[in-house]
Amino acid sequence: MIHRAIRVRDWTVDFLFVDGRNDPEGIIAWLYSFGATRSIADDTRELMESGMNRGFTFSNTERRIALSWIGPQANGTEWVNTTVHEIVHVAQAIASADGTEPLSEEFAYLVGDITQAVADILCHLACDRCREKPEG
Repeated sequence: MIHRAIRVRDWTVDFLFVDGRNDPEGIIAWLYSFGATRSIADDTRELMESGMNRGFTFSNTERRIALSWIGPQANGTEWVNTTVHEIVHVAQAIASADGTEPLSEEFAYLVGDITQAVADILCHLACDRCREKPEG
């Protein structure tokens, strides 16, 4: 699993990319530490066990933190699709908390800033040949 913690505005966002072994119990514990309810944790556990091409984002607007999990993906285009989908959820939480208009240029820049912070990981995962090569 690849972990990337980023700062955007005054939020901390943790991205987890499952490119190998997943850690559902660790992720559930992480969700609880972020303030998730048991219902959210149970729904998340079910999602993590439901197959490929899945992701979720949990945000705590009071603490200005978010956790975004991108599960195993079938191919490079699915890595891009799911990651961008979750980035938008992160941006929506931040925009909602800050009063940023979602149809604004400011929102578009926010999405871009978040994407730029994980772009190196996403580029590697999006390249089917790159994922086949051992890192190092």
